[in-house]
Amino acid sequence: MDSLEEKVNIIPSNPGVYLMKDGAGKILYVGKASSLARRVRNYFGPNAKLHAITPSLMPHVRDIDYIITDNEVEALILENNLIKKHQPRYNIKLKDDKRYPYLKLTAGDFPRISMTRTVEQDGAKYFGPYTHAKATRQTLKEITKAFPIRTCDLAIEEGKANHRPCLDFHIGRCLGPCMGEVSKEEYQEVVRGIILFLKGNGKTIIRELTEKMKEAAAQLDFEKAAQIRDRLNSIQKVLEKQKISSGDSEDQDVIAFWQKDSEVCVQIFMVRGGKMTDKEHFFVAASEESSPAAILTAFVEQYYEHASFVPKTIILQNEIEMPEAIKAWLKTRRGSIVTLHVPQKGRKLNMVEMAAKNARATLEREKSQTVYKKDDNPGLIGLRDVLSLPRQPHRIDAFDISNFGGSMAVGSMVVFQDGKPEKSEYRRYRIRTVKGQDDFAMMREVITRRFMASTEGDAPLPDLVLVDGGKGQLNAALAALRDSELAERPPIIGLAKKFEHIFLPGESDPIVLSDRDPALHLIQRIRDEAHRFAIAYHRTLRGKTITESILDYIPNIGVKRKQMLIQRFGSVEKIREATVDELRSVKGITQKLAEDIKKYLGDNDSP
Repeated sequence: MDSLEEKVNIIPSNPGVYLMKDGAGKILYVGKASSLARRVRNYFGPNAKLHAITPSLMPHVRDIDYIITDNEVEALILENNLIKKHQPRYNIKLKDDKRYPYLKLTAGDFPRISMTRTVEQDGAKYFGPYTHAKATRQTLKEITKAFPIRTCDLAIEEGKANHRPCLDFHIGRCLGPCMGEVSKEEYQEVVRGIILFLKGNGKTIIRELTEKMKEAAAQLDFEKAAQIRDRLNSIQKVLEKQKISSGDSEDQDVIAFWQKDSEVCVQIFMVRGGKMTDKEHFFVAASEESSPAAILTAFVEQYYEHASFVPKTIILQNEIEMPEAIKAWLKTRRGSIVTLHVPQKGRKLNMVEMAAKNARATLEREKSQTVYKKDDNPGLIGLRDVLSLPRQPHRIDAFDISNFGGSMAVGSMVVFQDGKPEKSEYRRYRIRTVKGQDDFAMMREVITRRFMASTEGDAPLPDLVLVDGGKGQLNAALAALRDSELAERPPIIGLAKKFEHIFLPGESDPIVLSDRDPALHLIQRIRDEAHRFAIAYHRTLRGKTITESILDYIPNIGVKRKQMLIQRFGSVEKIREATVDELRSVKGITQKLAEDIKKYLGDNDSP
């Protein structure tokens, strides 16, 4: 220790980064400081306990190294790079940030747009990260509807028409640079619009396109004006989905987190032009001793290092470490001044609190889905105790009903084995005996058919039956069980969605569990999976019926035209919502045929 203390005594007062190592030279912790001497000596002086991480870290430290930088911003950047490279045990780190998807605009005269999970130094522009691949694909789909940009990976040179046009060109989703149909300048205007859109500047795009549409109309170029109008409609439809307003017109990120032991979930609300356009959550690896300031500081550094957009204002749940250095670094990332704000009251504080609530809910949901060993799942143990079951319910069968006004009614059964979905055991049921909208009778039919299979030896009995609903659904399911020829009937409960109350047979009052109870989390997850499975089956049947009964009966709509319409709009409902001009953009759809489609779909919900 004497040699370690000697090193501490000669550390200079410059800004820089310090590295704490164990006896084998492994880096345990990387920190930054405006004054290395003052920061490092605090670990060994009388104020050492002020550092939350000190008690768990210091017993392992055998050596300290340091790197001097010219200023605090360089120290911040170097610290982040060293953390990424060495992954020190005691640093706070974003978990597996490489798994998050981005949207990528390639470099060059005719960029393409695609989804990727890898950020490279290749001159491309990256937008994200997003939390879910599904949301990223949806954003990509919306962009290609509103902006005619290519998604192919062809090598393209200006003025060279050496490729055949694809479907995207024919339906107006690409300007055809592979055919030499568009100049570099015109194509780059589309790219610029996409960048503005992804940065949340929708009003700017609408204003510019509106002016261009008016110019085209004034020059009697009505075809071009119609094309611009269609793009405007597509963009406005996307922007109309952004309903939550912050009350301010500036761009903001609202960041808050929730911590449970060593698990941390950080939630970001992305406010663009005064509207919340997106939200993302990230999981962070931290120690139980990590302070709120340390958690937020580490997250801000690591997130904004690769974030495609740095807003003018970042609203934070707590103060962060070295705020001036971080603001200076963010300024270099944004290109202008960035404000860090910790609200104490009012609307902004409400937004922070809402973000924290979302982070808490996400973290608790994630923890409820943790894979446990067979006999240590707290959800299963809790169900056993609260329901007074003879043993843990290793197999749980859950049921739900889905119907649309009594038509095409279906039932679902999902199976969870030891707290995990057993998808090979899932079953779907078309309702056969019930006419009209009678959910109770439908539930009774599904339960009867399920346990008929058990009496015939085709399916094992569950340890617990869960039905989606309150007393009515529970009584219907219970009646079916009583009518079965089972030698031993399994326990059964109902979960009512409105208040998440648990109903038991013969009991007038429900069981009410805390919203933090792992038993409640588990049955909510199972119930939601049964609901999802039923809805998916019902939508499949509805989609087939509607497609076959409507499109096939419209005069002059054959297989090819039907296929083109579905490819262009995605569903019959979207075709119904399309304008005549939008329908005409599909190859083979004339003005008269477009009008016939609108008339037929508007006046006929069924053939």
